[in-house]
Amino acid sequence: MKQPNVIISGGGPSGLLTAILLNRIGVKSTVVEKASEADEWNSKSYTIVLGDRGCEALEKAGLLDVTKDVGNERHFIYFYDGKSGNIKAIPKKTPGIGFTRPSLVSCLEKVAQDCTHVTIQRGAGVSSINSNHELNIELQNGITLSATHLIGAHGKWSKVRESFPEFAKFKMETVPSFGVHMNAKAVDGFKRDGTYVINPSKECMFYIVVSPRESEEEGFSVSMVCYDETVERYPFLKPPTISTGGWEDEYSVIPGDKESNDSLAQHLEDMFQEELPAFYAAIDKDAFQTARVNRRVTWVKTTANEEDEVYYASTDGQVALIGDAAHAMTPSLGEGCNCALESAVKLVENVQVIMERKGESTCSIESMNEGFMLYGVSRPKEVMPIQEQSASRNYLKKSGNAKKDPIKKDVSESSTIRSKKGLHSKSGEF
Repeated sequence: MKQPNVIISGGGPSGLLTAILLNRIGVKSTVVEKASEADEWNSKSYTIVLGDRGCEALEKAGLLDVTKDVGNERHFIYFYDGKSGNIKAIPKKTPGIGFTRPSLVSCLEKVAQDCTHVTIQRGAGVSSINSNHELNIELQNGITLSATHLIGAHGKWSKVRESFPEFAKFKMETVPSFGVHMNAKAVDGFKRDGTYVINPSKECMFYIVVSPRESEEEGFSVSMVCYDETVERYPFLKPPTISTGGWEDEYSVIPGDKESNDSLAQHLEDMFQEELPAFYAAIDKDAFQTARVNRRVTWVKTTANEEDEVYYASTDGQVALIGDAAHAMTPSLGEGCNCALESAVKLVENVQVIMERKGESTCSIESMNEGFMLYGVSRPKEVMPIQEQSASRNYLKKSGNAKKDPIKKDVSESSTIRSKKGLHSKSGEF
């Protein structure tokens, strides 16, 4: 009996976790990743904080303890007044685990490298896909790989998603929010056991999330969350509009010359001194030289009508989408990576369900097909409401001439809604 042979396009957290889980049921997989090294993702300066969903996924995979050794636990959300320096600490019901993306990828990659049935190929992403009875995946370096199954785990600009008509009802949606990112070596008085939300006056129409990186030497990730209304007040923060489409330019918008870089840094320093004097006094001043303005946030939205089914798998069960390729979302709820890891687990669990029904000890191609299709039908119903809720929090709503406080909107209000809807606590991905 011919055995399944899976290509996983994308060596991020969800792609690597899927390979590890497939290995445990005896299925061979090859992970292909465009980036030559995990450190290439250092341009994404935000930190990932895994909450209930992500931690449960890693626990099911038996990897929670090994990842805890790499990340640092977050027990609090700290609300910090940017003018006075007053702090209010809110304990989290369950602690999260904070990582930079490269460190989480490196951790999972080390586990995957020890798996008998996992091969990792870096340096070339998927270029094109030809499908007949078997899938032929051509890489950017000209090499062609053959497989019985293909998993798209390579982000919101998914070549896999674009290559199959079953996924034609997905489109990229842009919202009015964007980020300004900096890396600070130190922030005086800030602890490493939680995420800080810096609140300026309401008129500023932005807020800041400060998240500790893994080690004291790496310091803190500083992310301003801005809106179109923010640009009206601070024109120098206008985000770029030209994009070639890809993670490299979305998260690496650095001024093109030293003069532009110095100008942005100086504008930010002046703004912080005026609007956030307490935080300005605490932050390492070299951080302003690392500042960059990112493009407006995008997410993957389905254009299907309410009565239409949405699928994360092809109709023949050969192809499945996980993570951002299936359900990229805005970072406002902090559930992007959490849901991606959860999808990896759900996909392999559905394959195992079919194997058990058939009484198989070794996974067949037919069981992979049926497991992919079962996942493809069931998973959208679970994750699409989270996408919609996250996207709705990227607008500054007006009531008459007054604007809502973005802190209350993105943290307090969303926490209440998540509680009512049965969603998990805020995990804070920035």
